[in-house]
Amino acid sequence: MDKYFTKEFMKPLFEILDKCEGVKQVEKYHPEGDVLTHTIQVFNKAFRETRDIDLLLACLLHDAGKQVNRLNHVKESLNLIDDIASCKTKWLVKNHMRIWTYINGEMRKLSRCVELAEHPWLPELLQLARFDKIGRIKNYKPKYDKDVIIDKLNKAYDEHWQGEEPVKRGENDKTRNMQ
Repeated sequence: MDKYFTKEFMKPLFEILDKCEGVKQVEKYHPEGDVLTHTIQVFNKAFRETRDIDLLLACLLHDAGKQVNRLNHVKESLNLIDDIASCKTKWLVKNHMRIWTYINGEMRKLSRCVELAEHPWLPELLQLARFDKIGRIKNYKPKYDKDVIIDKLNKAYDEHWQGEEPVKRGENDKTRNMQ
């Protein structure tokens, strides 16, 4: 079976990720170290729980703009991924910091609150925010292996389109009865 994610297809994405290595972050918020380490931690955490390709790609690309400008990284991330990401991936990246103004009660304009709260991709944005927070493990540097990333994305693609659940649930799991 032909795979959707190939080395050639992923080349532009990996060129972006390669430049994240060594890009320092504020230790108070990112004790894990550089942007690449954080990105791989976030991606690996996400892969345990989801097979949503757009969400997985957002996990890989959400902080890529820090290689250009740490303080305006969302805008820079969007510039870097504009030609290679889907509209959903770009929306998730665009809003991955904004969700915290909503959650923390700092988003004051009602129309913006409603827009975000009623957006069909809000569940994935909340997942991205969660993965972003838990992908900050100090003294843990996962291996940056492009072949493993490609394999995981292809597995996610295959499982998504075959209808398999990404997380195997136990027989006593109440959610099984709800399906």
